[in-house]
Amino acid sequence: MKEERMWRAGPILGLVILTTLTMTLVGCGGGGDARPSASGLTPQEEIARLEASGEIPVLERSTSLGGIDNNSNGVRDDIERYIERKYAEPAQRKVAMQTARALQKTLQVDTNDAFAVEAVSQDGMRAVNCRGAVFPGVEGFKEAFRMSQELEALTTNTLLRLRAYMAYNKAVSGTVSRLPTGDTCD
Repeated sequence: MKEERMWRAGPILGLVILTTLTMTLVGCGGGGDARPSASGLTPQEEIARLEASGEIPVLERSTSLGGIDNNSNGVRDDIERYIERKYAEPAQRKVAMQTARALQKTLQVDTNDAFAVEAVSQDGMRAVNCRGAVFPGVEGFKEAFRMSQELEALTTNTLLRLRAYMAYNKAVSGTVSRLPTGDTCD
């Protein structure tokens, strides 16, 4: 059963690995020379195939950290579409949006501003606490964790975004955060 759960998250996590490897090749000057995978496709072709088949969501890959957020709700439009398709239950959809918004903030925070970093960290902790309320119990914890991993993978889908997320994590490294109490759902 544990393997089955890991498999369901596999396409998204696989996308992150494939995208990261592709970006690494491009960053090292090997992007035009990417070798075909076992399927005979280059990493870019494999991503396009998976997107076209609906196995993975079609993600926006602009050079901006924020990406496209036409309704200005703090969540990239491509991620919002993913959440709307994946989470039919309103409370789950709401906490997924809260989690995505908190993750998006990690990309755009000034990592030299300790107060701003702390505020973003607290937004993330509020989302963690809310996920615990919406997904109770052991099975709920696993589902909430999977949600968080998937949204993190979707949010950090370009090298620029991944680097910004890593910079945020470096900025919070060694700090202590407290899980808030009470209703922290937006």
